[in-house]
Amino acid sequence: MGFAPIPSLVHPVGNSLYNNPHSVTTDDFPRRQGSVSLQREKLNKHNRSSKGPLSGQMDEATLFFNFVRFLHQQHFAIGKFQLQVSTQPLEMASYLYQLLGMGPKRSAPAIVPTDEIAPLHLFDDTATLRGFTLVWTFKFDEVLDADLLGDSLSRLFQMEGWRKLGGRLRRRPDGSAEIHIPCPFTEERPPLRFTKESFDMRISEHPEASKLPSATDKLTIFPSARNYQSLALGPGAPKCIDDYFYSDHPIYGLHVVNFTDATLVSITFSHCISDLAGLMAVINAWQLVLAGKPEAVPPFKGFFEDTMAGLYKAEPTEKFVLADKQLTGFGLASFGLRFIFESWWNSPIELKLVCIPKKMMDAFVRDARNQVSQSIEASTAGSSPAFISENDIIVALATKTMARNLSPGRPITALQAVDPRSRVKSVFQQDAAYVCNAPAAAFVQYTSQEAVDKTIGELALESRKALLEQLTEEQIKAFAALAYKSMSVTGNPAMFGESNMALLLFSNWSKAAFLQTVDFSPAIVKSAETVRPDGKQGRPVYYHSQSIDTSPFSTNVIVIMGRDLEGNFWLNYPAHYWPALLEQLERYA
Repeated sequence: MGFAPIPSLVHPVGNSLYNNPHSVTTDDFPRRQGSVSLQREKLNKHNRSSKGPLSGQMDEATLFFNFVRFLHQQHFAIGKFQLQVSTQPLEMASYLYQLLGMGPKRSAPAIVPTDEIAPLHLFDDTATLRGFTLVWTFKFDEVLDADLLGDSLSRLFQMEGWRKLGGRLRRRPDGSAEIHIPCPFTEERPPLRFTKESFDMRISEHPEASKLPSATDKLTIFPSARNYQSLALGPGAPKCIDDYFYSDHPIYGLHVVNFTDATLVSITFSHCISDLAGLMAVINAWQLVLAGKPEAVPPFKGFFEDTMAGLYKAEPTEKFVLADKQLTGFGLASFGLRFIFESWWNSPIELKLVCIPKKMMDAFVRDARNQVSQSIEASTAGSSPAFISENDIIVALATKTMARNLSPGRPITALQAVDPRSRVKSVFQQDAAYVCNAPAAAFVQYTSQEAVDKTIGELALESRKALLEQLTEEQIKAFAALAYKSMSVTGNPAMFGESNMALLLFSNWSKAAFLQTVDFSPAIVKSAETVRPDGKQGRPVYYHSQSIDTSPFSTNVIVIMGRDLEGNFWLNYPAHYWPALLEQLERYA
C-alpha cells in the first residue's frame, strides 16, 4: 500500500536505501528559467566526476554491486507498498534486460528550451524510490464534483513554489533525474494529469468497486490494494519511472470516479517526489485552494535547495546511540547478500489488508498494557506503568509472529520509518510545506528467542524505549548525518544491527489521520445517504495505497493504517504470517 513513506508516512526514512548519483546545493541552479544548456552547466560541473548505478561509467565491481542493488532496490522503501509480487521467468528476464540495457528502446520527448529546471535531491533520486509509482485511493460516501477537484489541484500546482510539482521528470545525460517545469503551463502541457469516469449506478452495483474492503465484526483479511488498480488509474496513466522519463506526463495524476452515491479519488505520483508527510502537505494545501483560501496555502520549501540538508549536515552534538552497530564493509555486504537470498527464496511475499474489529483490538491493547504494568511491578515495586502505543504493540505482534520461523537466538531488527518534520523544529518551519523524502528512522533490536519468550507487552515496551531514546532532536540529527555520509560515500544509507539479522520494516500511517483531516466538502454535489459517526461530510470513509510497480523479490513490510471511524484497526500484513497472527488474536474474539 502506499508512502511514504516513507512515512511514519511518515514515509520516510530514508526510504531511499540506495544510490544517489548526486548531491546538489542551491547554488547549482538558477532562480528563473532560461536556456536549458545554461541551466545545466553548473550541475554538469558538479557531476562530471560522479559515478554510480544511475550515472557515469562502471567497472566490474561497481557493476556487481549495482546488480545487487537493482535486484534488491525495492525493499527498503519503508512501508512502501510491497504488495503481491511475481517470480515468473518472463518478469525476471525483463528485469535483467532492463539492468543490462537490452530490450526495446524508448525515445525521450524533445527538450523544451523555455522549461525551468529544478533538482531532485540526495534522498529523492535513488534507485529504490524510482521503483515505486504510488497510488492513493480515497473513498467518499458523497458525490463530489470531479472537475472542481481537478481544477483546484491544478491551480495549486501553478502557485509560486508549488509549480515544481507540475513539472516533468527527465533523465539527464549522466543518468540522474531532474524536473522540467513548463513556463507557462498550457492546455497541451498542464500541471496535472486529470482524468475522470462516471457510472450511472450505486457503488454497490459496480463489479469491482463493490468489493472494496469494509469492516465486519470478525477478524477479516482482504486482497491487497493492487486488486483495485483499475479504479485508480485513467487511460494511459504512467505505471513506472520510465513512463515519466519517456513521456510528457506531469508528475502528479488525479483520477476521479463518480457513482450515484459515492466517489473514489485517486492520486498518483513517483515516490522520488515525496514521502507520506509530503503527500499530507499537498492534500492540506489542495483543500485550502478548494475551499477558496489560496492565500492560506503555506509556502513551498525546497524548489531548488535541499530542505533536508539542515538535518543531515548539522553538526551533531551527540553520538547516535547505535553508531557502534553500524554495518560497514564485509558486514554490510554479508547482510545484503543474505537479505537478497532470503527475499528471493521466500518470494512471493503477498501483503494482505487485515481488519481487526474494534472489540478485539481494544481487548488486545488492554491486555498488552496490563502485561507492561505487571512486568514493571515485578521488577520495580511502586513504579508507575509505562505507556505503550498501538504502534508499539503492532511492532511487538509482528516481531513475535516472525520469530517463530527463525532459528533460536537470531537477531531481529524492526526498522520504523519516522517523519522528522514535526520533531526537529530547529530545522523545519511548522508553517511551511516540505514535499520530499526524509532521512529518518528508528531501530528496535531483539533476538528471536527473546521475541518468543516475552509477552507482547514486554516487547512493545522495548519498542517504546528505543523510540524515546532515538527520536530526540539531536539523535535524529546524528542518525541523519550518518545516513548522509553513507549515501555520499557508498551510495547506501546507514544500516544498524548484526550481519545475520532478520529485518522487519514498519510504516505507521495512522498519524496522517486521513479519515479526519482530508476535507473535500466544498466539492459535494450530493450528500451522503448515511451520516458518519462524527457527523462530518466530504471526508473519506476508507483509503488504501499501492505501488503500481512490482518486483520479483519480496520483503517483510508491515503498514500500520490505524483506526477507522468505527474504531476498527487496519493493517497491511504479509500473508504468510497470517496463521501466527490469527493465533495471537483469536483469543480476544
